Amino acid sequence: MTSPLLIARVLWRRRQLRRRERWREEQLCVHQQRVLAALREFAYARSPFYRRFHRGLERAPLDQLPPLTKATLMDNFDEVVTDRALRLTDLQSYLEADRGDGLFHSRYWVAATSGSSGRRSIIPTDAAEWAAVIASYARANEWAGVRAGLRHRTRMAVVSSTTAWHQSSRVAASVRSPLVDSVRLDAGAPLPEIVARLNAARPEVLIGYASVIKALAGEQLAGRLRIAPRAVNSASEVLTAASRELATRAWGVPPFDVYAATETGAIAAECSHHTGLHLFEDLVLAEVVDDDYAPVPAGQTGARLLATVFSSRTLPLLRFELTDRVRLSTGRCPCGLPFRLVAAIEGRSDDVLTLPAAGGTVAVHPVVFHQVLDLVDAAGWQVRQEDDALQVLVAGPGRGVDPAHLERDVTTALRHAGVTPLPVRLQLVDVIPAGAAGKRPLVVARHPHRTGAPS
Repeated sequence: MTSPLLIARVLWRRRQLRRRERWREEQLCVHQQRVLAALREFAYARSPFYRRFHRGLERAPLDQLPPLTKATLMDNFDEVVTDRALRLTDLQSYLEADRGDGLFHSRYWVAATSGSSGRRSIIPTDAAEWAAVIASYARANEWAGVRAGLRHRTRMAVVSSTTAWHQSSRVAASVRSPLVDSVRLDAGAPLPEIVARLNAARPEVLIGYASVIKALAGEQLAGRLRIAPRAVNSASEVLTAASRELATRAWGVPPFDVYAATETGAIAAECSHHTGLHLFEDLVLAEVVDDDYAPVPAGQTGARLLATVFSSRTLPLLRFELTDRVRLSTGRCPCGLPFRLVAAIEGRSDDVLTLPAAGGTVAVHPVVFHQVLDLVDAAGWQVRQEDDALQVLVAGPGRGVDPAHLERDVTTALRHAGVTPLPVRLQLVDVIPAGAAGKRPLVVARHPHRTGAPS
């Protein structure tokens, strides 16, 4: 059960966030400048790495500072952290033995990524930082119409990873309190098992990976799942238009998309207007950039997103690189929030396939496969890059699915994208295999630097 002190911290942070949602843009700008200056001053005073990394740039504008990649962060972890008692090897040992029931050094919540994009991040946070992370997710839930309070205990089901070190698992355990009855379900479990547990839990709030939401919506429409959530939140994967439409038909409420990362907490979320995702610009300063780290204007898709996390102190994050392809909106939302809008999150740069083309290679974005496979009557799909072919997995296909015809459709789409002919092998499966964190990414690129199976 969550400690009363942590609950109090989260409630106080959430009240702060509500006030900021009524700010004018000028107030937001002043806030960003103030908290950014405080973060940089703290990092320079406490982190040997940042003193070296930003030497000579202490007074430079943020956009002149070098980006911080995951590799650089983890290679220099012991010098990046501001608590000299923290050591990466100790944290790794703790995570290997952790069952999710204790804090590291009785002080730190520790979350880690699965390493599916090439390398694992390990993120320790103290009580103040962890309260900020939880409050960021509480904001997303509140925008979706769910507000836990003393008069009503909200029943919430989170279908993601139950691995102790995964952030969704940490958050679900932390919010379980007199205000929130949180049930954690493993996204990698058999679908009938997830359905049975949800039917027993009867959640008012359903949160899960986009691929999970789509599969559960299909179960609801088939009559096997019988729940009536008043809010559905999708996170961690691209929420396609087809998945959104299916979920809306299943539960009578449109799903709310949430953009988040282990290193940052929630970065953006949809409001009730569903015009895009509002960046949480009072918590995270997001820069959409190209492969050369030059800013990308609204309306164009970037290759990377650089995130500066204002609350980060134990492990300061200044211009931390996320390989997400983000497109900012050129318009504004009628809701009046002061935050910029994200028009689309098209997945990670790591999910773009490099395939053979006349005279060399061509980058093939996952949208090429969406155009074909989203139309298939199936519970899910996944494209996996092999050395000399593409394997297309289709889960729980309907009776109208013709494998040979679908292979031709994918091949045609690839040809239109400039790809020279290569074998496309379609395989019908009961379920899309899950990675270490329970995710089922739509596209699994082959990266020579990786070891082990994609996760």
